Amino acid sequence: MRRRPLRTLLTGALASALCLMGTAMSGQSARAADFPPSPVSKPGYTMDFQEEFDGTSLDQDKWLPYYLPHWTPQRENAKARYTVADGVLTERLDPDTPAWNPQYDGTVKISSIQTFNQDWWHRFNYDMPNDHHEPKFDGYSTQYGYFETRAKFSNVGGGGHQALWLVGTDDTSSASANSEIDFIETFFSKPESWRIAAYGWGDPDFLGSWNSSEDPVPSGKPTEEYHVYGMEWTPTELKFYYDNQLFKTINDAPNMPMGMILGLYTDAGSGQHNDVWPKSWNVDYLRVWKKDGGYPQTYDRYKNRQTGQYMHIKDSTGQLQYGDVPAGDLTSQWTRETTDGRYRYRNRATGEYLNTEGATGTVQYGTFPATWWSGQWTEENVDGRIRFKNRQTGQYMHTEGATGSVQYGSVPATYWTSQWTREPAL
Repeated sequence: MRRRPLRTLLTGALASALCLMGTAMSGQSARAADFPPSPVSKPGYTMDFQEEFDGTSLDQDKWLPYYLPHWTPQRENAKARYTVADGVLTERLDPDTPAWNPQYDGTVKISSIQTFNQDWWHRFNYDMPNDHHEPKFDGYSTQYGYFETRAKFSNVGGGGHQALWLVGTDDTSSASANSEIDFIETFFSKPESWRIAAYGWGDPDFLGSWNSSEDPVPSGKPTEEYHVYGMEWTPTELKFYYDNQLFKTINDAPNMPMGMILGLYTDAGSGQHNDVWPKSWNVDYLRVWKKDGGYPQTYDRYKNRQTGQYMHIKDSTGQLQYGDVPAGDLTSQWTRETTDGRYRYRNRATGEYLNTEGATGTVQYGTFPATWWSGQWTEENVDGRIRFKNRQTGQYMHTEGATGSVQYGSVPATYWTSQWTREPAL
């Protein structure tokens, strides 16, 4: 969500009659219009992450109570202000909350917690240096699942917003080309809407431009009562739910692990704050389920920019080739597997992996341990396309020699022979 524009989500219509007047919901007094919490068990799914905000303190094995602290020289300016009581997290901004990074982000104030952090993570301002090293924190990061929170929005008006958003973790370089999903990014000034947004940030496998929406919720008053917001993330789409009813669908999805960020923001893209303090919102719980049996494996084809042809396995030579092959040819279809923050590419027809083990200058395929650096690759984005860099050699796949076999070497990023487009397989 923050910042590189903004984000949010969902819809539904089961409400008042399902709520129980006078009963306690997570320690809060329930009103007739409050939408009740969903059961912890979800048919067809298994709980993978559960935060009920019980007790009186934040679980710091799961949460880092600082907002992207590696970007700011004053780490304390990035520290969240919050309370945990009666089964609810209340995040707040006060009149004396300092700007988190005045030099590069002006007067923006933030009170936010997150389940992941590392140097260079979420580089929304490319003029801003990574100020200092922070230890990697991974309280929870994951790929795919059903995400759900029950929350009550801030009712202070003016500029600012509350947000629950996800940022990818694959690219650990200074490029930080990691996808973003703004699950909730609702403005204080539009309290009865749900704003959702998503963007690839240079990830060639996800949206190349912002996909955002800001629509009225179908029922209830989100600043006066609790409502349930859900997001189902699969390999091919994002579906958002309001009080368990489908609200919006984005027909694309990131295919990398992501960490979560939960917080309040003023003076950012949502506008200048007013003088109503404190600004706060309440979160009853945050849960993530995984679908039983997992998610369907996705396969892709890789098309060379120079030749317009696809990488594939043609024969038993053990050398990766490129050519004009039908879209349904399984030898031209590949799935990515993550290992040690890098990718391995497995062929659908043979189950073999791409590698440089033979040191021949030509990319090979075969079976070997996942720990071998020769079979591990990173993806770099150039002009909206992918360059594949081998961990062992530090060199890139290309077709410069026009041999019919995919080579690897030290070719400039501008060479079309080293640029590839990912296309979903049929």
